[in-house]
Amino acid sequence: MSVWIVVLEKTLILIVHGIGEQAPGETIDALTGGAVQELGLPGPIEGRTEMIAEQVEDSEQLNLFPCTIRRTVLAASDRNKLSKDQEIMAAEVYWSDLSPAPRGAFGTAFDLLRTVLGLGYLAMDNADDSASAVDIWSRRGVYGFVWIFYALIAPMNALLLLASLALLVDNFVIRIGSGAGQLPGSLLIACVAATALLAGLFWRARIRRPSSSYMLRAFMAGLAGLAGLLIIAALAAWMVPDAGWLNAMRLASCPSVEMTACWSRDHQDLAAFAWAAGLAMGLVWLGAVALLLSLFTLSTLTDLGLRRTLLLFGLPALVILAAQLAPGGIWIGFAIMIAGAALVLALAWRSLTGLRGGLRRITEFFGRRDRIFLSVCNAMLLFWMLISAALWSLFSGIVQKMDGPEGGQSLLSQIYRDYSQLPTSTMAYILIAVAALVIVGAVPVLIRQLRRDQLAQDPNTELSGLDVWCGRLILNPVMNLLLFLLILWVAFGGAFQAAKTAMDLFGITYYEWNTDTLIGKLSAFHDWISHWNVFAVTVTAVLGIAIYRAADFIAAALGVARDISVYSTRTLAAKPGPGSASRYAQRERILGRFRLVHDHLARQMDYDRLIVVAHSQGTVVAAQSLASNQMPERPRFLLTMGSPLTHIYGQYFARGFGLDPLAGRLARWINVYRCDDFVGTYVSAGNGLVENLRVAPNGHTGYWTDRNVWSALRRTLAPQPADRDINDRDSPAGPLVA
Repeated sequence: MSVWIVVLEKTLILIVHGIGEQAPGETIDALTGGAVQELGLPGPIEGRTEMIAEQVEDSEQLNLFPCTIRRTVLAASDRNKLSKDQEIMAAEVYWSDLSPAPRGAFGTAFDLLRTVLGLGYLAMDNADDSASAVDIWSRRGVYGFVWIFYALIAPMNALLLLASLALLVDNFVIRIGSGAGQLPGSLLIACVAATALLAGLFWRARIRRPSSSYMLRAFMAGLAGLAGLLIIAALAAWMVPDAGWLNAMRLASCPSVEMTACWSRDHQDLAAFAWAAGLAMGLVWLGAVALLLSLFTLSTLTDLGLRRTLLLFGLPALVILAAQLAPGGIWIGFAIMIAGAALVLALAWRSLTGLRGGLRRITEFFGRRDRIFLSVCNAMLLFWMLISAALWSLFSGIVQKMDGPEGGQSLLSQIYRDYSQLPTSTMAYILIAVAALVIVGAVPVLIRQLRRDQLAQDPNTELSGLDVWCGRLILNPVMNLLLFLLILWVAFGGAFQAAKTAMDLFGITYYEWNTDTLIGKLSAFHDWISHWNVFAVTVTAVLGIAIYRAADFIAAALGVARDISVYSTRTLAAKPGPGSASRYAQRERILGRFRLVHDHLARQMDYDRLIVVAHSQGTVVAAQSLASNQMPERPRFLLTMGSPLTHIYGQYFARGFGLDPLAGRLARWINVYRCDDFVGTYVSAGNGLVENLRVAPNGHTGYWTDRNVWSALRRTLAPQPADRDINDRDSPAGPLVA
């Protein structure tokens, strides 16, 4: 008889929900309803909700979270093959409140930006815990890139927002200017910076906790540091209004007669600071792109070797140089042909074993590689630029409405109109990149939807070419390749725009390159792309309105990304672990709740066996909790559904989420998954630990009430001969149950 059917008197069941906006009791009620219908659970089922207290660091107040409990007795019968009555107590491990959804449009907007910044945690975790060791310079580069966003880009935007709000006093409180009874612009900037500095110091002294996140720590430190520098500059401008550096800024900030704010004597200082802020934002963004490009080069050098890296970067440079020096089009074509032939021969040397082998290597390199920190960093950069531009466009529209029917007459509107071009000068590149990601991401989803019947019937789905090239979104080789190449795309746009901005800054006359050369054609191409900036800014403005109008929908949709980010949030930049002051504070709270719920129920019932049922991200919580081995020595059973343990955590964070500690601690582990589930797949733990059951396709949600899932469980849990050979353990092609 299967070990799952051993006659026991008392069973404790813990249910761990997945990511998303879960309500207390929602998951356990869905599971209970399915069990009543599909397993013939007779009832009656008693239900109650108890509040469990958890200790919060540096607080005398206990935090209470709900624990929904269901209890029933399953009478012994021939149908269920039980010889004794079974007392069953089930409880839900609830943790969704640790990543609450924001309220209102403005809360959703800030949560959207915070979620994008949360990608930095995933990049650092991948650099720290990938299966193949990452060199120290790449790790430092990833840490530096994330720090630039946390401590520079985000605080700069916050200071600009504070300054923008402060400029509204010109409309309602006091006029800004240099006359009697007016507030000097430089003094207003100093007041704004002082407010930010005091906020940073107050947070550090009174609010900061050991569990405060690294993102928040870096943001507040960057905000205070930038505010301090701004105070010095603003007070210097106020006390020495004719300083040479200030006059140079005034001159540089007003290059065109079409500008409005800088031609007013009262507003020249504000215009100069607005111009300097835009320039600083552009330089920081360019620095982030340059660092990302350096990481790209270093990663390519590590993965492909020196020879292939030189070919990858050197041949295009030679082609450009040859095209620049060539006297005519024939020589350009000849140079490109020679370079292309050299590239083919070089790549074929010692490695070309046929087209199929080449495709296999490409698939492994881009689709199954364990290092994605570059792709995550690039996605972080792209989405931050797009979303922040959308929110600034929305803010600008609100200000223009406040101006009245004429619009654009207030000081804030004038400054925004005059100095918003530089930060959005590459917006067309960003929009094209994001559009390409959306299209490439939608294609495998569509193909898998159209071919899901074929995938469901294929016994080796996870080994087929269709699954590899149209596979899970995160592992999709085309998506990873595109994110790789988009680094070069963004760097190209940033480099050309930086060159043009530098020419304007130093008074160098810009002229069109000779379009007969390749450099000239690239420059003309950049100008053509830049002409679409107006359209790109319009699209981002529409996106900003959509964020405002559909705040509740976006807040709910962000639940998945928010929960993943919360689980990876660290308190310091350093890698958490033994001997490190850095910790995963929120992860520790989630795992702590699992233990608290278990101990709370164990005091009420001296159970004979423990069954843990989990879905999606909850399977990670369950596996890590059971691996800690801090529970009584009783038979433990694990049922996972839609689990990302192997294809996400085991792929990209292997050293932080190993399943080896579970060996010998589980009596049985059943994993249920669907072929069209883009998050959860089969689980591979080695030593035949896991029995994988593939059921009919139906996406990632709804496992609790899926009759195919219950049918699979009935067949698997049915009594079997003692010598039954379970041939689907750890297999990616478990039996299809319809």
